[in-house]
Amino acid sequence: MGHARRAGLYAVSAAILGVFGSAACPRSAGTAVPSSTAAQASGKPNVARPTFDGERAYECLKAQCAFGPRVPGTDAHRKCRDYLIAELKKSADRVVTQDFAFRQLPMTNVIGLFNEKAKRQVLLCAHWDCRPYADEEIDPVKRRRPVMGANDGASGVAVLLELASMFKAQQPAVGIVIVLFDGEDYGDFRRDWGVFLGSRHFAKRMKSLCSPAYGILLDMIGDRDLRIYREGVSQQRAPRINDLVFGIARELGHSRQFVDRVEYTVSDDHVAINDAGVPCIDLIDFDYASWHTVDDTPDKCSAASLKVVGETVAEVVYREKLP
Repeated sequence: MGHARRAGLYAVSAAILGVFGSAACPRSAGTAVPSSTAAQASGKPNVARPTFDGERAYECLKAQCAFGPRVPGTDAHRKCRDYLIAELKKSADRVVTQDFAFRQLPMTNVIGLFNEKAKRQVLLCAHWDCRPYADEEIDPVKRRRPVMGANDGASGVAVLLELASMFKAQQPAVGIVIVLFDGEDYGDFRRDWGVFLGSRHFAKRMKSLCSPAYGILLDMIGDRDLRIYREGVSQQRAPRINDLVFGIARELGHSRQFVDRVEYTVSDDHVAINDAGVPCIDLIDFDYASWHTVDDTPDKCSAASLKVVGETVAEVVYREKLP
């Protein structure tokens, strides 16, 4: 998450509304099984539905981190890009890449398209790059080191990759666009240059590729002590989507993790999507002590948290009906 929370660019307000090797994820296309939790919550009879596997998502989180910090211009970044493309190709009907550059650093958005012929589409997104320096560290030596980005990047991507396998096992009624943004965490947030690069690039070209009815951004959703509040920009610009997601989370018994009130307002990748005319919310855990530090490692995350978010988003998608 590229938000200068403590530096002041966070507009905080409670009042404002050989590449793969051992790193490969143990993922498969999934098996359609009864989703009893979702069926009970919705009051509808059991239907064949793939279940979200939090443990498998957690392995995907660790697989990304096994490459090292995915900072643009590094070998870890290049290897992870190729890995993400290969993983999405296992599930998506079509995979598209958007290559761009910032100050001569190559970056790539990775896009997976599902059920493209559907008249209605939903956008799901996360960023996959890492912060080039740990600017929240007190120790000046540590501050110059890159961030591993287990929660800040890898967690959202892991959930989306597992969702992709579910969508392959059982196609939703609507089209799905999964976008993995690059360049979200690159730059100086105090001067606001070089931030949210991938989402800005995608938003400018979105209409030529897809026309989603709405979007859901996942950012920092793997924290062991997960608390996701309604985010201010999301509430102002996409309140109905917040109502939908938090309502379903409540039905699924996830009110402890999805706290249904506004706490903070942040700049994130969802801003560019909203600016492009697509209402998009940001599901994000604001209170993460390891943010932008060298301690943002897989042990600070959990399969249980990934599962809570994953099955909530899956239920949102599978309840979608064509107009």
